[in-house]
Amino acid sequence: MKRFIILVAAIVCGSLTVSLAASPADKESPNNYGENMWGLERDESGLRHQVEVNAGFITGGKLRLKDDKGLIKTNFSRPYIDAVVGARFTDYVFAGVGVGVQYAYGDCRLIQLATQNAPEKWGAVMMPIYFNVKGYVPTKTIVYPYISVGIGGNVVLSSNFSREGYGHLRGGMFCKFGAGLTVSKFNFGLGMVSQSLKWINADNVTNFKAGNNAFYIEAGVKF
Repeated sequence: MKRFIILVAAIVCGSLTVSLAASPADKESPNNYGENMWGLERDESGLRHQVEVNAGFITGGKLRLKDDKGLIKTNFSRPYIDAVVGARFTDYVFAGVGVGVQYAYGDCRLIQLATQNAPEKWGAVMMPIYFNVKGYVPTKTIVYPYISVGIGGNVVLSSNFSREGYGHLRGGMFCKFGAGLTVSKFNFGLGMVSQSLKWINADNVTNFKAGNNAFYIEAGVKF
């Protein structure tokens, strides 16, 4: 996880360096259609507000238990929808805040080894909240490649692990790193999500902590 965060930080810094090195003339120049290259309106401060709404799917995988307890096989697949609201500081750098909803519906399988009387299905609704930075690659067309980094946390709103007299499933850190394409007003992206969880039993004792690294794919629209 530490290596993952260091890599994310290095990529963000590199993207910002390249973006800020672009000349002011390039940032303000119109595209071939005689418009601002992004079609976004500036406010008096010079910022261009941007809203994204994406729907996607995170593949299932294994939970890596903390304290060297190994891996637990489980179907932690989850569809999701999220919205990211922020501003474009230049044509190449976007920063904003993302909020989403995920639903883990799969079989818990061998997670019963870590918790007694574990439910058969996750039935977990989770809400990631994260800071998002995107670095765009300038082109002369309506297709713009980008890299995206999101770092924050996730909250478990409800789950089959959370019930009276049994315990509660809690969220933890949330990281999302990927790349994609913006085609006109549409986004297409893929990458990796790292998400952590912990389960606290009825005696308020943390029974296990676990992390999940999985791939995601998403599509959405930009306003």
